[in-house]
Amino acid sequence: MRWTWAVPALMVAAAAVGCRIEERPPDRDATRAPSAPADTVAEAEIVAVGDSAAMALSRSLMSRVQAAVRDSGTAYAIRFCSERALPITAAVQDTLAGGLALKRTSMRIRNPANAPDSLEREALAYFHAELDAGRPLPAYHLQRTAEGWRYYKPIVVAEFCTQCHGPRESLDPAVRQVLAERYPNDQATGYAPGDFRGLIRVTVPASAVGAADVVITDEPI
Repeated sequence: MRWTWAVPALMVAAAAVGCRIEERPPDRDATRAPSAPADTVAEAEIVAVGDSAAMALSRSLMSRVQAAVRDSGTAYAIRFCSERALPITAAVQDTLAGGLALKRTSMRIRNPANAPDSLEREALAYFHAELDAGRPLPAYHLQRTAEGWRYYKPIVVAEFCTQCHGPRESLDPAVRQVLAERYPNDQATGYAPGDFRGLIRVTVPASAVGAADVVITDEPI
């Protein structure tokens, strides 16, 4: 984990449609830089809160998208995501006490409203740089901000997600048609299972660290 000290820029929008996030427990040693601060107790609290919130969002979104595919097909699921992904994200955020905020983002966005802000671009660049250097995908990344922290959890493409995010030429024609209608400037195809897709970002206010009333729910929204 590498700490980035910065004042957060204005957030542009809420995030890109992703697939699944890494469910392995965060390995603090795998992502720690030699210059990381010694406040490991505070870091562990931030990571625990951020990881739980990110998993709650991932599970809620995935359960709803899988139900949409199962009930009405993949093309409908794209329509569903275009209309419901951001409201579902907001609904999960509303279940989190302590002022936590959620967003999903990527370098290759689908919805143009989902572009990363400057700090999120730095976080995405960090994960890409680790992979480009031949190192394993980090379990998480933290940024220190004036208000608290930003916790980032990687989104990894699952086999299920290639129905909408796989190579464009391999997508069902009905899926390509809906993508052209809903997302004419779509950048979020061409992925294979296991690819790094993007991030779930959890904003953790300083007041939430150590607070007894921070509650995380994994119940689907």
